[in-house]
Amino acid sequence: MAKFSQAFLQSMTQPAYQEGLFTAAQQLGEMPGRMREAQEVRATQESLVEMMNTNSRIAETGNVKGLEEQRNILTGMLSSATSDTSRDMILGELSRLEGLRDVAKPVARQRDVNTLLRAEKSLKEADDQIASLRTDTSPGASIRLDAALRAKQAIQSRIDSLRSDATLVTEVDNAKIDMEIAALTKDEALRSARKNDMIARLKSVPVNSDEWNDLVEEAGKQNLGAAVNSVITELNELELKRLEVARAQEEQRKLSDEEEAELTKAGVPLPPGLSNIERRRRYTVFANAQIEKSVNKATRPLDVPSEARANALVKTTLDFMVRDAELEGLPFMQDLSDKVENLLTNPEEMQTLQGIVADLSGSEIISAVQAYIKDKFPKQYAEYEQVLQNRTVEAEEFKELLDEVYSEDTSLDPNDPSGVDQERARIRAEEKIRMAIAKEQREGGLFKGRLLGAN
Repeated sequence: MAKFSQAFLQSMTQPAYQEGLFTAAQQLGEMPGRMREAQEVRATQESLVEMMNTNSRIAETGNVKGLEEQRNILTGMLSSATSDTSRDMILGELSRLEGLRDVAKPVARQRDVNTLLRAEKSLKEADDQIASLRTDTSPGASIRLDAALRAKQAIQSRIDSLRSDATLVTEVDNAKIDMEIAALTKDEALRSARKNDMIARLKSVPVNSDEWNDLVEEAGKQNLGAAVNSVITELNELELKRLEVARAQEEQRKLSDEEEAELTKAGVPLPPGLSNIERRRRYTVFANAQIEKSVNKATRPLDVPSEARANALVKTTLDFMVRDAELEGLPFMQDLSDKVENLLTNPEEMQTLQGIVADLSGSEIISAVQAYIKDKFPKQYAEYEQVLQNRTVEAEEFKELLDEVYSEDTSLDPNDPSGVDQERARIRAEEKIRMAIAKEQREGGLFKGRLLGAN
């Protein structure tokens, strides 16, 4: 049996001792609860460490749906938590998750942009394959054509789904434009560098010499454009002027009123009593100096980055105009292209164009450059707008032809999910167009739109 000291037994009767025993007993009773809380907190910490890493990876891949699923898991954890510490930690990760959504959204958007770009590229490849199979008479070609048409319809369905988002369509169009401008700028930079090299070589040889003629021929073969052509033209004109000045000096001609006016305006003194020979000599020195200045100005190196971007902007815009209205090969578009290229040989015009498109991107650039072209060349731009209007009429005509095809052959389903019937109807409609054009050419008549024969 345990033996306790008298002092111990006596102390148990004291209020302070009894209070201490109560506190100890109370703490002992709370210990299981604190242990459970600590275990919950540790478990929550471990879960959140893993979840935080997972959430970050999900955001980096642009998986917005995945983040939503993670949020649901965290919400469930929050409702099950009994510890304030655990709840605070879960709430902290929920708050961080909202920030990760802002990280994921642009990544997801870019993924959709890339998906649509790839799908449109696949659609073009499918069209090329179908065009090839239409002329294929080998065994099994018809089966392959049907398979290709179904594949095209699947691609088209995906494209239609993505393009139902108008904002995404705008972003994709802008991405196309920016990519095209970037690619063209790189090409034009190389072309501008070649122009500079050719201009320097032209300056280094006598005009109309054999070396000069060889360089002019080389420039033509390289298709270096209006900038080099204008240099060639200007150097030829300056050489003719230099020869004329030399002849006048040799013949000791008396100064004309125009020549005297040039010297007076330039501040060259012509005091009374000055001999005609001296007056002619002074004009010759002055004129040759002016010619040299003009040569240096004409052959100054091009600002490669500025010229390359300006040309890329204009070419991209013209390409979009051509594709927009199917203008490939039309003379007035080539004429417009030549006029714009000639215009951009003027550094001031180049700077104007650069200023117009500053801080713009994508379709904004196309609109701005089109407005610039319209302002500079209203006649050619009016022709372009007329062709656009004609294309609207043609689209209506083609729809009428398709309706006619479906009426003639009720086995064709305009809503065929595979897309095969729609493609067959389109082929028959195009055949009707070819037959109509051939007939009208024989009879000398005209239809109202280009599709049906009018220009």
